[in-house]
Amino acid sequence: MRQKFNATKFNNRSKFLHLTIESMDISKHYSRLLTLCFILFGTNASAQLRNSIFEQEDSLTRGDTQTLRLHTELFNYYRNTEYFDLIEKGQTLFGSMFQAHLSYQPHNNVLLKAGFQTRQDFGSTGFIAVQPVFCISFFKHKWRYNFGMLQGSTNYGFVEPMYNIDRAITHRVENGIQGIYKSRVFYFNNFLVWHEPTYRTSLNQERFTTGFTADRTLLKSNKVSISLPFQGTLAHRGGQLNGNPTPIYSRVNTAIGLKMGVHFSNNLNIRTEHYWLHSADFSPNITQPYKNGNASWHTLSFSKKGFELMLNYWAGREYQSPVGTQIYNNYNFYNVYEFRRVRHMFMSRIMYTQALHRNLLLDLRLEPFYDQEYGRFQYSYSAYIRINLSTRLGKLKME
Repeated sequence: MRQKFNATKFNNRSKFLHLTIESMDISKHYSRLLTLCFILFGTNASAQLRNSIFEQEDSLTRGDTQTLRLHTELFNYYRNTEYFDLIEKGQTLFGSMFQAHLSYQPHNNVLLKAGFQTRQDFGSTGFIAVQPVFCISFFKHKWRYNFGMLQGSTNYGFVEPMYNIDRAITHRVENGIQGIYKSRVFYFNNFLVWHEPTYRTSLNQERFTTGFTADRTLLKSNKVSISLPFQGTLAHRGGQLNGNPTPIYSRVNTAIGLKMGVHFSNNLNIRTEHYWLHSADFSPNITQPYKNGNASWHTLSFSKKGFELMLNYWAGREYQSPVGTQIYNNYNFYNVYEFRRVRHMFMSRIMYTQALHRNLLLDLRLEPFYDQEYGRFQYSYSAYIRINLSTRLGKLKME
């Protein structure tokens, strides 16, 4: 059971951990530089990182009505975070995931999926997880509705502080309900993920996350794109079926931004994205250091032929997200007495993504950053490789 938050004890300890709210001059100059680049440059991407290696895509296939197919995916991952600060300690995710499922289109606007997903971390003798995969998808006009396994994690299109990129590994299968709208100028993704159920005879609490991402295109041409993204999540833990003393929580995160991109004739792409984020805790009893918080997140990126250099600046004050990438929080999610009221981070990322063959994708990343309050450099590096295969098994006619 998590220890209940003690405000008095917290305030006493905060005297030793409290850091200045004012930014150093370097923060101001860096922010101004990114703002200038934002005015001059900017691409049409659903989120700041290009995460095609994680995304799970499927759709209706014209002429495939009543066709049965077998789909397999082998995904190997190595993600090492060398973090030493009190907000998040480093960890290594190193292993392999395998998914196999059958798909069937009984009608021209219905897609069925059924199969299984496994995950094994190297060094262990068994599976970390073996999960069923079920999904019914309906397509109507520009809408897609998923019931069961969702097109989740990085498919939603959140920025990292809003949704943890590690969930593409640790929560490869997310179940619930989802509605996706796509048009030439507007994208909307709304979902409900049911993490943990509760029953009348059980002692646990229910947990779910609901949220949305939206993106309105203002300008799109062969050279320039401009759009307005808006994102939100609600994470909840609670229920009325038992007397579990674990505190109930309901926490909301929102983000609004502006994205710009320029494409040059030599295949050079320059993009900039800027987000302003807010966090709010609507729980009956606050069990973390901060009730409300704010942050800003700025990006400048240069990409060409699979290579990408990205610069990021993060400024957060009392910001928290239970489902966001933990390094951006202002307190340690696993120990509420470890916190910093203000955080400024300067990040650089070098990434390489390449299709080695038609269905074989490689992704390499090096991500060092400097934490101004911590006063040291930290870094992470990753390597991913994924292969997807699809086989047509034949027709399965319905009576």
